[in-house]
Amino acid sequence: MAADGIILLVAWLDGRRTPSPSAARRIPRIAALGEVTDVTIDVANPTARALTLRLTDDLDPGLQRLPGPDGTEAWETGVRLSLPAESSVRCGYAVRPRTRGFLSLGAIHLRTRSPWGCAWRRSTVEAADTLQVQPGIRRLLRDRSGHALRWGLRTAGTRRSRQWGEGREFESLRDYAEGDDPRIIDWKASARRRRFVVRNYEAERSQNIVLAIDAGRHMRERLDDRERVDFALAAGMMLATRARNFGDRIGAMVFDDRIRHLSPPRRADPAGLARTFADVETRPVEPNYPLAFATLARTFRKRALVILFCDVIDEAVSRALVTSLTRIGRAHLPLAVAIRNPALEAAATRPASTRPDAFHRAAAEELVQARATTLQVMRQSGILVVDTPPGDALVRTLDKYVEIKERGLL
Repeated sequence: MAADGIILLVAWLDGRRTPSPSAARRIPRIAALGEVTDVTIDVANPTARALTLRLTDDLDPGLQRLPGPDGTEAWETGVRLSLPAESSVRCGYAVRPRTRGFLSLGAIHLRTRSPWGCAWRRSTVEAADTLQVQPGIRRLLRDRSGHALRWGLRTAGTRRSRQWGEGREFESLRDYAEGDDPRIIDWKASARRRRFVVRNYEAERSQNIVLAIDAGRHMRERLDDRERVDFALAAGMMLATRARNFGDRIGAMVFDDRIRHLSPPRRADPAGLARTFADVETRPVEPNYPLAFATLARTFRKRALVILFCDVIDEAVSRALVTSLTRIGRAHLPLAVAIRNPALEAAATRPASTRPDAFHRAAAEELVQARATTLQVMRQSGILVVDTPPGDALVRTLDKYVEIKERGLL
């Protein structure tokens, strides 16, 4: 017992002589969903002798810490560092956000070995950093940038009248070219010049756009490792950037069974909209479409393009959606962007070799048919519809927005 006591006393004294190094963490302010982000930690040794320590930190469950180049996961148990006297060392790791929102990184934990190696001294640096995770637009455009640049990202400005011939804001006159719509011929100018002359139009500016985000149970479904709502939010952010070039104003409404966010149309601010969308949280509840669009009708008096991001399967919910959109169509121009589930469509066409497979396919076919019927009813009611796979939601929404602007539908 005396020997054990002496050993414990030596270890205690050795531990008391162990200094605690300082540590500070650096992270970017904004990250994209699914994109790799680097986190760095600077550890400083102010003492006159070398230190050996282990280091780790607290991580939000929504962040996935990636293995290092050697394939190890030392950060989970503590990465080992050696600090020369009066020096500092920078280390770090990579994370991949698995969820959108404001994710926190907490305290930094250090275990420093004593000078004689008899003990390890624990210390904690209280750190609180927040990473704002936004929908990953770049990842969605990565394989579709060519189409996006040709169509969804067309520059605002003068529109070729031969494309639509239905604009409202006169821009200039030009000579008639084969393929032009005869309805846009300016007969007075043609008589003066003794040749056919047509009018050039440009897309109208300073119009109101309202992004309505359904955050109910359908948008909670995960498609391609992200929630359905993430595709909608990415499309909304990109559309806000496009609207700024057109000079349009952007408003937003996020709802499920209640109104979670409501902002009136103002000059497009993609950064501010990104902060709002980063905090959107889906809930396993039915969306209250009558409440949402009654609130929208009271709040937004001036005619606006109302872009609803949703999906439709359930018959009762779809009926409320169609009724609500048809009602606001008297004062606004409704556009429904329905983001479908490729796995459900695949299940509806998959060969069935067993009885359970047959029942599974029949159920999937019924859901797909109900969805198609609802979308057709919406079109017949005068509601514009974009039916899109998840990965194409961004580009197809932009394409439809530009088409509406060019045709002067709003």
